[in-house]
Amino acid sequence: MSMTRTSYRWWQMCGSQASELHVTIYESSSLRHYRADTMTRPSCCVQISLLLLLVNFSLAAETGNSTDIEVPERRALELGDVPTAKAFIESTEIAVVGFFVDPETPEFGYFNTIVKNHPEWDYGITTSTDVLRHYKIDSNAISIFRQADNFRDDMVVALVEELSTAKLYRFLTINELRLVTDYNPMTAIGLIACKVQIHLIFFTHKDVKEQEEIIRELREAAKELRGQVLFVKMDVNTKSNQKIMSFFKLKKSDLPLISIYDTESNRKQIMKSDEITAESVKTFCLDFLSGAGEDESENVKTEL
Repeated sequence: MSMTRTSYRWWQMCGSQASELHVTIYESSSLRHYRADTMTRPSCCVQISLLLLLVNFSLAAETGNSTDIEVPERRALELGDVPTAKAFIESTEIAVVGFFVDPETPEFGYFNTIVKNHPEWDYGITTSTDVLRHYKIDSNAISIFRQADNFRDDMVVALVEELSTAKLYRFLTINELRLVTDYNPMTAIGLIACKVQIHLIFFTHKDVKEQEEIIRELREAAKELRGQVLFVKMDVNTKSNQKIMSFFKLKKSDLPLISIYDTESNRKQIMKSDEITAESVKTFCLDFLSGAGEDESENVKTEL
């Protein structure tokens, strides 16, 4: 995809974060939880530990009792045929599918590690010849399907040098564009690479009480504008995102507020409506797409 220097700079307003993604970001959830626990350990931990040991010894002494709690292991959905695969992919915002011609390979383990440790995505897995043929897969690959812009991207294992769980996680995170995408340095890369040039930005912060209700309305509008407009949530509590807020000449007291931006022509427009509903957002976007409404492109060019 060809991009103007202006549009690239627009999504680079977060500073140098997006360019530093070579750092390995993968860390297992169990390690994070352990760290959190050790940081918040109360001063009476020794007494509590002794009490727990006494309880464990008492329970273990009783025949048939066990102190171990078995937690069901997360598994990807088996996609045994084409209709099942299509239904699964169409049922969720982000579908991650492991296509395996040969499951007896390291990437099969990497995929399952992601499934176990990252519940933020929905997973499917298949070795079906019919499914592989339908999706034009002829070697092991992990694919991401997203509804926001009817997009699919394949990580073909044979083309990746020294694939690891960290590289797979990075690939999925970069390509995670939801109906309403949280803006961060990782999703910024996906936004830059996306073919949809019109981005609607919802500026908000943690003190906006109606935030969840607004996001529900935005998701409804986004469903009808798939492939035309990308919807982005911009939390200005994040310091780097405050630069983007100033780019649009906004103050925190103005929020919540919606703006729309054309990364190709540099047009931008602020939504004037006081009530943010799916219908009002849809009308705002369609007016912008048709060229109607106030054009603020000159201000953008001057700032850049």
